[in-house]
Amino acid sequence: MLTNHQLLQELRQKHQQLEQFRRAASQALQALLDQYDWGVVTGAGHRGLPLLTLRFDHRIALNDPCLLALAEEAEQVWGPIDFALFSGESQDPVRVLSRTLLDQRWRWRQSSH
Repeated sequence: MLTNHQLLQELRQKHQQLEQFRRAASQALQALLDQYDWGVVTGAGHRGLPLLTLRFDHRIALNDPCLLALAEEAEQVWGPIDFALFSGESQDPVRVLSRTLLDQRWRWRQSSH
């Protein structure tokens, strides 16, 4: 069982990891992350992947360039990651894997040519 001290240490470590991720991101991604509530939960995603939660106050567009950049950045840091995207339209999140977003981006680019 974790002691209060261990829990506090774990929280500080998690906060530092998230802050490092935010600082390493592009300015556009930093602005996105600063604007919305977000976090990463280790092992809580599909098949034990990290779960990145993000709360928007508007409709989610899965081909949004900022969301795709976030998926790319997250994969570079944590590897494949599961997203739980909350919109202003529903209490239930849209769940999508970073791989799916990035694969879709490839398809959207191909279809636009």
